[in-house]
Amino acid sequence: MYKVQTNRAEDVDAEGVQSTPIVIRTNEFRLLYFEMEPDAKIDWHTHTPGLDEVNMCLEGRAKYSLEREDGSYQTIEVGPMEFVYVPGGARHKIETVGDQVHVSLSAAKFDTIARLESLEDEDADGAETDETGWNDVLFVDRKRDEVVAMDKEFVSK
Repeated sequence: MYKVQTNRAEDVDAEGVQSTPIVIRTNEFRLLYFEMEPDAKIDWHTHTPGLDEVNMCLEGRAKYSLEREDGSYQTIEVGPMEFVYVPGGARHKIETVGDQVHVSLSAAKFDTIARLESLEDEDADGAETDETGWNDVLFVDRKRDEVVAMDKEFVSK
């Protein structure tokens, strides 16, 4: 069992996502905690078809836009304690609404394809990252029963 801290960060990346997003992962799932500054957005992107996401807004508000197969768009605004489901393979973006920081928790179940996508995104040191390039603060390989990555700045036993 591990305890993971979610200290509020001071740095912000080019998309307005406060660094460092917290990524916890096993072979079967990924849990991502992130914060976005007011007026920030994570621009259009697509995950593999097998990586369905469920995002929960913890604080602030956000607008999720999804491009449908027919080229039309769907937009949903979420507030605290509301979830949004983003199907795998869907082109989507996230934008903060209002003047408050958007804090979110994103859960996704890995399948074989999503896992391969993640493995292709290894950094120069061989440390695995998720599809955004954010490093895992905790990665437990359940098949080998070992901790592959643990950032002691955020994780304790």
